[in-house]
Amino acid sequence: MKKIFFFYLGCIILILTPRTSYNQTSHVDLSMIDPGRYDTTWWNRTPVRLLQTNFPEVYASMDVDAYVQSMVDASATAVLFNTGGITASYQTKLPYQWKNPYMGSRDFVGDLIRKLHEKGIRYIARFDFSKVHPSIAAKKPEWLYVGTNGKNLEFNSTVAACINGGYYQDYAFEILKEVITNYDIDGIFFNMMGYTRSTYAGTNYGICQCENCKKRFLAATGLKLPVSNSDPEMNEYRQFQRETSNELYTNITDFIKQQNPKLIVYNYNDVGTSWIASESGASMRRGVDNIYHATINVKRTLGTYKDRNPVNLIMGFQAIGYRNIMSSPNLLRTWWLENMLHGAPIGFVVVGTLVHYEDRYFIPIVNELFGFHKTCEKLFTNVQAINNVALIQGSRAEYQGIIKLLSEEHIMYDIINPAFLGTDRTPRKLESYDVLILGDITNMSDNLITLLDTYVQNGGKLLVTGATSTTDSRTMNKIRLKSLGVEPEYEVFPQAQATYLKVSESDKKAFGQEEFNHFTLMMMNSRFLKCKVKENAQGYMRLLPSNMFGPAEKTYYSESEITNFPGAIAYKYGQGKTVFIPWMIGSEYNIKGNYSQRALFLGSLKNLLKVESAIETDASPVIEMTHLANLNGAFEWVGMINHSGFLGTSVREPVTIHNTSIRFKPLKPVKEVRLIRSGLDLKFKQSNGWVECVIPQIDDFEMMLCLYR
Repeated sequence: MKKIFFFYLGCIILILTPRTSYNQTSHVDLSMIDPGRYDTTWWNRTPVRLLQTNFPEVYASMDVDAYVQSMVDASATAVLFNTGGITASYQTKLPYQWKNPYMGSRDFVGDLIRKLHEKGIRYIARFDFSKVHPSIAAKKPEWLYVGTNGKNLEFNSTVAACINGGYYQDYAFEILKEVITNYDIDGIFFNMMGYTRSTYAGTNYGICQCENCKKRFLAATGLKLPVSNSDPEMNEYRQFQRETSNELYTNITDFIKQQNPKLIVYNYNDVGTSWIASESGASMRRGVDNIYHATINVKRTLGTYKDRNPVNLIMGFQAIGYRNIMSSPNLLRTWWLENMLHGAPIGFVVVGTLVHYEDRYFIPIVNELFGFHKTCEKLFTNVQAINNVALIQGSRAEYQGIIKLLSEEHIMYDIINPAFLGTDRTPRKLESYDVLILGDITNMSDNLITLLDTYVQNGGKLLVTGATSTTDSRTMNKIRLKSLGVEPEYEVFPQAQATYLKVSESDKKAFGQEEFNHFTLMMMNSRFLKCKVKENAQGYMRLLPSNMFGPAEKTYYSESEITNFPGAIAYKYGQGKTVFIPWMIGSEYNIKGNYSQRALFLGSLKNLLKVESAIETDASPVIEMTHLANLNGAFEWVGMINHSGFLGTSVREPVTIHNTSIRFKPLKPVKEVRLIRSGLDLKFKQSNGWVECVIPQIDDFEMMLCLYR
């Protein structure tokens, strides 16, 4: 009975013991650390904490002091605030900009900027030129979008403007000039800038048929403006959209820099911008939210640009139709941590203010997480991932599945836009990576082909999937990478049920006997390229095309059905090596997470390409890891995010993970290892350039800081 009593007493104590709080980092002294600077800007690779309060116009009579204090309490370094466009939050003198009637006669924006600056908080002016007030629309019908039904797009007392009309092309510049001239703003953000079709409720009005669009499209292409997506002119129209959008972005950003070169520009593309915007938010769609949504958003900018910074906004509200309530706090916290532990700025959006918002469950967590970031901001200054794997961004489903594979296996990676490979825009040279993963990048230029083949020739390694390099502007249906172990010509086997790869004993030996020990068939429910293997290349696993799968009495195949087309091909090219998987292994894994597909992917990296990891761990697959170093040589750290709370469509509190072993190669000899989240000094062993230690527990996240000798 005593044993039972003490067992239950122990359980009660564990339940009642509070989790480690964020402020336990306070006794970790970071004062002696000098992180240096990435460049001369205030906004690039610096610890930015942005709060965007999408401001309902009825709040314009609010107490400005209370608003500013809420930003101070949240440790914000920058505020993004509605300034002009749909509604002017200042005393505009322009006749065709609607002035907020709720602010009265006061200089609302002027007061706000002055008081924020007094607290050291920067002001980013938000503009939305996508719509105008109905009173302006009535006077300027030539500015408006016209649907295929001949009507304007109206919603909640706003009327949509067309990007090719005078509002976007001319009057927006007047609005920008008025604000830049009269207010000490620090930057500019554009919302919903571009072509439109739909209302917020999802009603689609089709391709704009206004006279401006018709005339401009005809002048650019000699063609009649399409009406539906099935029209033969759609390819030209999409190109027209890209060109006219980029032209407007370029003109506007150039204009802003002419007015005030110190202003940053924040937008959803890289044309003339400083911060590249993205969003991680929930919706009302069926299905599970992407665990790695914020990771993808920030890494593709961090890996591609050294002169741009990602600001991925965590959208606090549940959905467009439910903007007055918060999404799951655990989901928001997960995405927030992904921003932070990949070394990106952290940003949060609320529709309203932190003072007025009715659903307040997540707001204390906002303050705590921002507070943690402020306390440790030196650790997020001038840092860069030190990964030896680069994932080159291809088709969406393929690279998302590869991200899932890499993250679950704790293989550190960067994401790079293929258009920037080999340019001086990227933070790192291509040659600094041990391996590049090309996930179904179908369209490749001749220059990119040459660049990648040369990379392999000089000792680099490629893991290639899908229909990579099969098209360009001139060539179709030929594999153009010479460094792959297949001939250019191929046939396509379409996706079909009951299609497999047959695994032989020699395949098991090549990819890993232990991982392949228990199966001789692998699921392959994907489009497949039937390739001829080059001389001196080695093919593995053979395609077993769709065979009988029902009824049960007829579910079998014969040896004669197994083809000689390989499911993976290894090839030595110059001093380097490639592995080609001619099907969509990433997309497949993203759908079902099949263990045999994971074994093939890992076997390709570790056994065929011999890619070594800088981190070895027994961490659970639900722990996402990051590895960053300070570019001033002051420190490095390993981040750990606990995703164990994801339960289908619910995201609950993560389960504490205990006793995680980590073995890693630091850049320099280490004198001290600290756990920043829990505030513990960690015992470690160091030998032959490796450091070994055990993380006692990982709650929602942890940071393992390494200080050098």
